[in-house]
Amino acid sequence: MNIEIVIESVVGLVVLLTLLIVLFLVPWKRKKKKLHTKKSQGKEATQRKREEVLPFDELRAVVRRRSSSSEDLEMAIDQVIKHYAKIHPKLGIRNHPDFDKYVDLIVHLVRHKNTNKDLIIKLDKALTHENPQYKAELNDTLTKALNSLGG
Repeated sequence: MNIEIVIESVVGLVVLLTLLIVLFLVPWKRKKKKLHTKKSQGKEATQRKREEVLPFDELRAVVRRRSSSSEDLEMAIDQVIKHYAKIHPKLGIRNHPDFDKYVDLIVHLVRHKNTNKDLIIKLDKALTHENPQYKAELNDTLTKALNSLGG
């Protein structure tokens, strides 16, 4: 009777081991399939980002990120122009503290490796059109950023 229990136990353990191996290998196949669909999901995510309104700081982060593509930059600048082009009014003769965020955006956009003149001009025109009281400061910022490129 002891031999029967040992044989049944061994057979049961072998069956359990094969079930565990099968269950363990099935997720690996699923992950490989997901890797192929990540490219299409990335395109869908870019489309969703174009449609949803991102906070200004996230748009600034897109411009600051060195790995952002020219499409990402264009999406970020378009959203800035559409939703955040109006800067808070000056505080007497001083600039509003939020103006520094726009200075940072302009400088990083000008110095970004995937930027182009059209994006820079589009942002500059939109900001100066919406904020005539900041026209001199915006021009100074753009001039300094362009001069920092070196030659």
